[in-house]
Amino acid sequence: MKEKLFHHPPTVKALALTAKSIAAYGLTVPQRYTAPLYVVWNVTQACNLSCRHCYQNATRRALPDELTTAEKLNLIDQLAEEFVPFIAFAGGEPLVMPDLWPVLERCRQRGIHVTLATNGTLLTPEMCQRLKDSNVKYVEVSVDSLNPEEHDRFRGQPNAWARTIQGMRNSVAAGIKTGMACCFTRENVETVDDVVKFAIDLGCKTFAHFNFIPVGRGREMMDMDLTPDQREVLLRKLQHHMEMGKIGVLSTAPQFGRACIVYGPEDGFFAAGHAGRGKGKRAMVLSRYIGGCGAGRCYCAVQPDGTITPCVYMPTVTVGNIREKSFKEIWNNPLFDTLADREDLGDHCGVCDFRHYCGGCRARALSYTGDMQAGDPGCPYNRHEWEELT
Repeated sequence: MKEKLFHHPPTVKALALTAKSIAAYGLTVPQRYTAPLYVVWNVTQACNLSCRHCYQNATRRALPDELTTAEKLNLIDQLAEEFVPFIAFAGGEPLVMPDLWPVLERCRQRGIHVTLATNGTLLTPEMCQRLKDSNVKYVEVSVDSLNPEEHDRFRGQPNAWARTIQGMRNSVAAGIKTGMACCFTRENVETVDDVVKFAIDLGCKTFAHFNFIPVGRGREMMDMDLTPDQREVLLRKLQHHMEMGKIGVLSTAPQFGRACIVYGPEDGFFAAGHAGRGKGKRAMVLSRYIGGCGAGRCYCAVQPDGTITPCVYMPTVTVGNIREKSFKEIWNNPLFDTLADREDLGDHCGVCDFRHYCGGCRARALSYTGDMQAGDPGCPYNRHEWEELT
């Protein structure tokens, strides 16, 4: 136990945070946390690409009111004091941020597990080596299509596909655990098997499915969203690939937790939301407590100016700013209490037998209906809702 658990500071933080949370709230289904297990930090609005579906509506330049280096370091210290074990840096494009390196160094000093989401175009061999030396444990690269022209069209820049793929190769060659992420739409959902195989052939250890949510520039392409039946077929295929064991599979669709139970064997792999996956019945039990939508319950987002939101896909739902209150004060708010309650949801989400494993995507409910407690229209169990909307 000492060797497997206590040599790894982020694991120790996660165990301590879980113990604190059970002491504060009791053992709840799903588990409510006293601080997030996982923070996605959009560290800058600046990006070198102009992606059609960008949830952040990123721009070429950083915003004038983005956090200073001192403010970023202070926030990391606050998160560490609350036993937050995992931070994912995103954007915009985090690799264009001038003060990325002192931020990564502070995370290393405070024992926080760091992942980085990037478009991959800036992942030169030198950049990858520097990321590895900075203790970045996982790099996730977004790819929109196996067709270079289609990817470049989505990304708004010629030759982006070639640079992105080479960036992933450089990351793998540097010895960094590398993941490939894809947001499937009606235009490319039938390519999922080919895309996963491509990720395996590149040497990626993880394939991440980004559930389409119409926010930011994504609102301009809502008609390309998957139907509930298309999403269900996609999740079933992803579950199959996870069961095959050639690559780890993640999905931001909360329904993936339910799909693992419905389509997988009892001793198979089960998705545990932001905590990854596990094998066997114990993992299925774990997914009941920490799986599904974690917005405001075990996960939150930080915007470039220090604003805290329940999720990166809920940019307009703010609960505070670290320039005005401490992170601890902001985390304890009535909205997050509401989001942690899966007994008070609309449509089928409120009565579903799988609500503790899933809970529906609160960001999709908000984007499509204006009510974050409504049913998720992306699920076949809420097909009537989808039909009414469309």
